[in-house]
Amino acid sequence: MNYRNLICFLLLVLILPSCGTTQNKTVVPSTSPQLDIVEKIDQVEIDNLQNIYILTTDNRILRYDSDLELKYEYNNGAIGDIVSIDATNPQKILCFIADFNRILILDNTLAEIETLDLSTTTFLDVTAIARSNDDKIWIFDPINQVLVKIDNLGNALFTSNRLSDFYLGSVNPKIIREKDNRLVMVDEELGILLFDNFGLFLKIVPEIDVDYIQKFGDYIFYSQYGSFYQYHITRFEKQPIAIDGEGFTKFRMTKDYVYLYGVTGLIRKKQ
Repeated sequence: MNYRNLICFLLLVLILPSCGTTQNKTVVPSTSPQLDIVEKIDQVEIDNLQNIYILTTDNRILRYDSDLELKYEYNNGAIGDIVSIDATNPQKILCFIADFNRILILDNTLAEIETLDLSTTTFLDVTAIARSNDDKIWIFDPINQVLVKIDNLGNALFTSNRLSDFYLGSVNPKIIREKDNRLVMVDEELGILLFDNFGLFLKIVPEIDVDYIQKFGDYIFYSQYGSFYQYHITRFEKQPIAIDGEGFTKFRMTKDYVYLYGVTGLIRKKQ
């Protein structure tokens, strides 16, 4: 066999097996979960009809229906950065624009209803807001260290005792939520503060660096240092939640589903 024939033979030996391997190749499935929604997500809210409201990291608000189909989108770069949304009342979705001390209210199609400029009231540098169970608005006034319930015009309807009276130090919450006659407030340095629905301070749960919270029945669900936990508010018990959610930093619970989400997107798992 001359050198030319030898080279041709060796090339055939090398090429033919690789061709056969390509035709019969077994694809190894990815261990990454299949995303139901692909968006860079900062916050998720779920209403009673399982509609999903998403605040993206690029300042859009999206509404998906219970079949995970996108129905409406709100995108207005001129209003400033939206730091939180509250869809407790899906007919009046609260959007908080902290840098401008402003509350934007959207309807269930994500159309603008009205805007409340808190700078025109006596409440300056508000740090967090939430929908109350009687369809008013809770705000936290860091200057006076009080919770205040206001109407849509910014009129104060109720003011709590000063939190400094409870020797809590300076409170600077980023999250407020009211559910089942309990108001929950998160200060990353102090922990989770519990109030009744009249704004009366009840106790503090010293869990710091909490970056998400949800009140559900007698439990508070929250994420901390990339892990998920539940806290029973009457038994004072903290337990880790074993959810297969690697790569996701936050979650929401409903009676039917668990929603895991983060900067890659969202997956929904049946309970």
